[in-house]
Amino acid sequence: MTRRALLALLPLVLLAACGPKGSYQNVGPEELYRALESGAVVVDVRTPQEFAAGHVPGAINLPVEAITSWADQVPKDKPVYLYCRSGNRSRQAAEYLKKKGYTNLYNVEGGVLAIERAGYSLVR
Repeated sequence: MTRRALLALLPLVLLAACGPKGSYQNVGPEELYRALESGAVVVDVRTPQEFAAGHVPGAINLPVEAITSWADQVPKDKPVYLYCRSGNRSRQAAEYLKKKGYTNLYNVEGGVLAIERAGYSLVR
């Protein structure tokens, strides 16, 4: 490769290195409940009071407000599904974890509201 070609590629390499480390996908309630059967990690990022009022079976409650204290405890080698009431806080959590290098993340669009609309049961 010529020096000119290498210099032309340098900005692309630098941009790629500065880009997001991880990734996440938006999914619906159906995929979340299918994933429960295969042992996925399910994280409810709502407050403890919201969690107590009704949550997905097997979910753990890790409020998004404390994400800096629990982010490194979430496994990177398993699928992790995040949800909240409407999908906003779980998207924020997914964005944060994505920046920490997580790639096996799923944000449940519509959150508990979509889960209930789809007819899935919650633990109360």
